Amino acid sequence: MSKRAVTMTVLALTAATALSSCGKNIGDDCMTAADCNSNGTWICDISQPGGYCTILGCDETTCPSSSACMRYFPVQFLTTPCNPYCEDRQGLPTPAGADGGMSLDAGMSLDAGPVSLPMCPGIFPQEGGQPDPLSVCPDGPTNDCTADQICLDVGLCAPRSTEVRYCARTCGSNSDCRGGYVCRPTGVGGAFLLSSVPCQQTSICVPTGN
Repeated sequence: MSKRAVTMTVLALTAATALSSCGKNIGDDCMTAADCNSNGTWICDISQPGGYCTILGCDETTCPSSSACMRYFPVQFLTTPCNPYCEDRQGLPTPAGADGGMSLDAGMSLDAGPVSLPMCPGIFPQEGGQPDPLSVCPDGPTNDCTADQICLDVGLCAPRSTEVRYCARTCGSNSDCRGGYVCRPTGVGGAFLLSSVPCQQTSICVPTGN
C-alpha cells in the first residue's frame, strides 16, 4: 500500500471514530468517556445499566438540549421532614406569648406586608393568591434541618455534603428513553431538578426498577 493510501486510511478511521463519539447525547449508552465526548468534558457513568453519558458538576446552563441538571441525594439520608416555607425563613410572623399577640423575627415591621411563599403542588396546594404565612407556618420560622443540611422543596432535609449534580436526559414518556430505562418525574428517588425557580419539576430517564 502506498504512503498516500495509508494516510487516507488513517484519516478515514479517525473520522469514523470522531463521528461515532460526536453523535452521543446525554443518557446514551457507553463504555468509556471517549464514547460520549471526544474533548473530555463528559463522563460515562458505568454504574448505570449499559453506561450513561453525562456531565458532572452541572448548573442550570451546562446541560445540552433534551437534558437537565439534577441534584442527587442518597435516599437513605432523606429521612428528616422539614417545611421548605418555614425553615430558617427570616421575616415570618411568630406566635407570641399567652396574650395571643404576634411578634416578628428579623426586625420585620408589623406593616411590612405579606411574606411571599411560593406554593409547591402536592405540598401546600394553593387556590390562588398568597396565603397568610401563619396558615402555612403556624409556629413561625422552623429549624428542623441541621447546619449542614438544606430543606428541599419536597419537604425533606438533605445533607449538603452528599449532593451530586449531573445532567440527565429529559423525557415526556417511556418512548423517549432507551431500552432498560423509563421516564419518571423528578422529586423522587433522590433526584431533584436544579432550578432557580421554586418547585420546578421535569421528567428524566432512569433505569427500570430504580
